[in-house]
Amino acid sequence: MKVLCLIDSLGSGGAQRQLVTLAVGLKKRGHDIRFLVYHAEDHFLPLLKEADIPCQSVPPYSYLQRVFAIRKILQQGWQDVVLVFLEASSLYAELASIPGRHWGLVVGERSADSNIYHGIRRLLRHFHRVADAVVCNSHTNQLMLASAFPFLRQKLCVVYNTVDLKHFKASSDELITADSGSERIYRIVIAAGYHVYKNMMNVAKALLLIKEQEKRLTVVIDWFGAVQLDQAPFEQVQWFIIENGLTELFRLHPATMNIAIEYSGADAVGLFSFFEGLPNVVCEGMACGKPILLSNVCDASNLVHDGKNGFLCDPNSPDDIAEKILCMVSLSEQERKQMGEESRRMAEQLFSENIVIDRYERILALAAKHQSIPSDCSWPNDVPESARMTVDRWV
Repeated sequence: MKVLCLIDSLGSGGAQRQLVTLAVGLKKRGHDIRFLVYHAEDHFLPLLKEADIPCQSVPPYSYLQRVFAIRKILQQGWQDVVLVFLEASSLYAELASIPGRHWGLVVGERSADSNIYHGIRRLLRHFHRVADAVVCNSHTNQLMLASAFPFLRQKLCVVYNTVDLKHFKASSDELITADSGSERIYRIVIAAGYHVYKNMMNVAKALLLIKEQEKRLTVVIDWFGAVQLDQAPFEQVQWFIIENGLTELFRLHPATMNIAIEYSGADAVGLFSFFEGLPNVVCEGMACGKPILLSNVCDASNLVHDGKNGFLCDPNSPDDIAEKILCMVSLSEQERKQMGEESRRMAEQLFSENIVIDRYERILALAAKHQSIPSDCSWPNDVPESARMTVDRWV
């Protein structure tokens, strides 16, 4: 099967990581894979080169020129099926499908964002009518789309992200968390772009609460991510960190290709977003055998069983974020180890490459023949209560 993967760039985002991971997995199964991008970021390009997957880049055209350039490439029809992630990329592929096409089209919905109910983002979902399948990476996203766009229900399915369980694993020689005299230093790693919805400010406020309340311990957060076009949220949290003397406790880093090493040296992996699809940082942290600190939104209760492999918190409350961080800190080393082992066990079940690639391979093959997608393509089938609660609140 010839699969063309379309996305905005090979930047350090979660959608980019996931599409590259899927592409490499499909390539290993003997499929012919190509990439098409239209922005020049190349964070994941080495992974494509290593897998011998070619990548074509559309020149930096104006928006309208880009639409026609992508349409021209897709209409040449090398591919049996196009797999697209992200909103704008999906629109380009869908516009290229009008008035007709012989190749299959599978679009991915990657973020459970309530803004899809409104304005231009609501309008864009109507173009999914021309797709053969719409694959969501969370049950929250599927529930949202099914409620807002009933005409899509027969095209919707859920497939969780896959994780390279050989690369992301519990290390036998993990770094020892630093001590300063009798003071224990606890390290939490976050890997996420510096978006406002990733909730940087409330995390910083929670860290300030811990600093003021707990004098006998130190909690350090290392955040790895890319600065966004709108730099105001990043600059605001930078100023808050400096103003409140948190520079040694809340450390902001650029995105890194060596994030697995950072997970290995952490006591826990965290993400405190206001909403998510299926966050790679959590999936990878689970695979690395780490306790997880996660906002209780969207599909969270499928990923964290509260008190078993981590703790769920209210992203709107710095007090609750601080409390759950301190719950993790209060555990013994053995209890944290047991939590990490449970995370790894869950990761092996939920994010198995074989299971996820099987699902995508089947969906792509059916789409190439313009056949409907059966419900048993979804993985997992369990709809988490946190997803139902999130959608009920938004609707």
